[in-house]
Amino acid sequence: MFPRLRLLPAAFLLAACNETPPAGATDGDTSTSGSTSSGATEPTTGSTSEGTSMSPTTGPEEPELPGMFAPEPLIRHVNPFIGTGGSGYGVGSAFPGPQVPFGLARPGPDTTLAGGFALGFSHCAGYHYDDTEVQGFSQTRMHGTGIVDYGAVRVMPTLGMSPDKTDPGGYRVALDKATEKASAGYYAVTLASGIEAELTATARVGLQRFTFPEGQDPVVILDLAHGLPDVETVSGQVEVDAKAGEIRGHHHVSGGYSGRFGGVKVYYALRASRPFAEFGSWNDGAPTAGAPSQEGEAVGAYLRFDPGEPVVIAVGLSFVDAAHAAMNLDAEAPELDFEAARTAAEAAWEKDLARVQVRGESARDFELFYSALYHVLLMPTLASDVDGSYRGLDDAVHTTDGPYYTDFSLWDTFRTLHPLLTLLYPEYQGDMLRSLTRMAEDGGWMPRWPLGTGYTNGMDGESATVVYADSILKGFDPEEVGLASAYAAMRETAMAPVPPGSPYGGRMAVDKYIELGYVPVEAGFSSSSWTLESAYNDFALSKLAEALGEQGDAAMFAERAGYWKNVWDPDQQLLVARSESGAFVPVADPLTWQDFYAEGNALQYAWYTPHDIEGLADAMGGPDAALQRLQKFFEDSEKEVLGLMPQQYYWQGNEPDIHAPFVFSALGDHAGSARWSRWVLRNRYGDTPSGLPGNDDGGTMSAWLMFAALGVFPIAGTEVYLLGSPIFSESILHLEGGDLRIVAPVTSDDAVHSAAASWQGEPLAQPRLLHGDIAQGGTLQIDLGP
Repeated sequence: MFPRLRLLPAAFLLAACNETPPAGATDGDTSTSGSTSSGATEPTTGSTSEGTSMSPTTGPEEPELPGMFAPEPLIRHVNPFIGTGGSGYGVGSAFPGPQVPFGLARPGPDTTLAGGFALGFSHCAGYHYDDTEVQGFSQTRMHGTGIVDYGAVRVMPTLGMSPDKTDPGGYRVALDKATEKASAGYYAVTLASGIEAELTATARVGLQRFTFPEGQDPVVILDLAHGLPDVETVSGQVEVDAKAGEIRGHHHVSGGYSGRFGGVKVYYALRASRPFAEFGSWNDGAPTAGAPSQEGEAVGAYLRFDPGEPVVIAVGLSFVDAAHAAMNLDAEAPELDFEAARTAAEAAWEKDLARVQVRGESARDFELFYSALYHVLLMPTLASDVDGSYRGLDDAVHTTDGPYYTDFSLWDTFRTLHPLLTLLYPEYQGDMLRSLTRMAEDGGWMPRWPLGTGYTNGMDGESATVVYADSILKGFDPEEVGLASAYAAMRETAMAPVPPGSPYGGRMAVDKYIELGYVPVEAGFSSSSWTLESAYNDFALSKLAEALGEQGDAAMFAERAGYWKNVWDPDQQLLVARSESGAFVPVADPLTWQDFYAEGNALQYAWYTPHDIEGLADAMGGPDAALQRLQKFFEDSEKEVLGLMPQQYYWQGNEPDIHAPFVFSALGDHAGSARWSRWVLRNRYGDTPSGLPGNDDGGTMSAWLMFAALGVFPIAGTEVYLLGSPIFSESILHLEGGDLRIVAPVTSDDAVHSAAASWQGEPLAQPRLLHGDIAQGGTLQIDLGP
């Protein structure tokens, strides 16, 4: 039933992990031997982590655990090509280009099939692994989303300049897949023109190093007229200063989400490592040599260089203005030193990856785990400049004394990514909470999917409530994250509709929700989902009100947290839509999508009360009845054949039911969670470009993999971690309060039945722990058997 991984002797594993992968080995190795970082280049630095030891931590009476710790440097286990492929609803929307953790600059290849064909849905990050041509390297994008946006400031190396190269059809070129390489902080490919392109990044600067064939005519094109599929250019600006060797301007793009608020304007300052031999620009037509300035919807520029050494093109970015983009470039890449930037990027990744050490017997598991951790640390996006300036959701410029982030995919990330950051990277999470508070203060409303500098109103629910509750319950200081201000903004939209003309949409039919106890089907699409999300959000608000001493609010929101019961139809035994008259809407086929659910069907949404799983079980007839139903749900899932469309039973490729494998443990059945979380991990994830179960959604699915691999899973907005089945014999999480060890002497895939679990040597009565238990460190042991 479960695939079994071949176990490796430690000496063989060490040799495998120390082997330099061959160039172009980008598909990933599905065996447990050979290369561990498919397509990754050999890192230029060793480990930069401090205070982390790879020596065994077993006590004198504890038997030696099998396997070995993942060898350093940990970046060798990162495969950025995982999730860059897939088809249909299985597209991962990852990109292989470089960045630093949560950086603004994400230079990467914008690719197409032959002739320039590229479907938007499979190119949300600008890249798909199956593509054969490159039509530029843009500097901005998102990770893992199901919507296309950004793709600003495209540069492209080419040989010679001609009028047809003002359009992608003139400069698009095939790529040599055998030469394509990617690792944490670095990407490289050789184009059919013979030009070698290498990319790296700092926090706010994208660096491209182009090596041209000897004796050819080196040209670099800056195209501000074209971007990613389905993304339009509103305007572009080019100001060439040949003496300074610099181009400044902006690229205003309008994508699937940014188009909702008029698009996002990205400012840039571009510099070259060598003087221009010639330059020119264009505006909706043929290029003009020596023309220094252009502005419009179809503008661009070209730079010609004398033949010789490689050319480094560095692009500083800012949401504030071009002067700040130049300031960022001055601060982060003043010498345009590509190797120094790459070394710094790799060091930044090594430092953050070292927050977790894992011991195992499979090189492939190391690759899956650290590639997931890499994906977790890509988004949200840094949006403040080196002097603390940032453009707020009111389109005004503000200053902050800490990092300010944007691009919060909250409906997705509140479930797994933010709880992971709260646990492992509280310094990042604290800055993100402060960023959300500033958004509410600047723009007037707490957003639910802010992108760049605007409100998008994407998805359902007010998920920031759960993000704050999760962090506050786990020890964040309310004053330090500005909770009082954030709570006031979230309370306002929970109590009344927003005024007409507001940039924020507010809660759907909140007046009806308060009056009836549910969002009626007459309110429009996703009415049932809005009821369930609002109840969950109200649960979170009750916890935040308690933290602020607002006892009246706490009681009110705690009562409203039970409103999910108002859409539970005892006859259908489903959470469904309900009309204003009180009638439940019949579901003819629980396997098909209904208008009253957001991206799911009745069977998947049947488990969507994460804050009240016990109450849901009671509605189903008690824990035993709920467990029997859940078991059948997964047995049916196991039989389902995967295709291009969403799964009809358990669907790991989207968010509403991804907590379901751990509902077993919530109801006291650790064996069920151990078995089915392992099944999901082994059957919905892989080490190939199609190795994600669907859109990674800003790292949400990768964070799920990490929790499942560690054997603990958070219920967001609570202190609870539910137990599963670790795939590593030992994991060490370097927490702020002390090291958390998770020990599992047996990790074989055909031995996932839970035998026992203990915390600090004492047996656990239930398969769960609270954050307060683990925050100061300790040892959790999970014993598994056949």
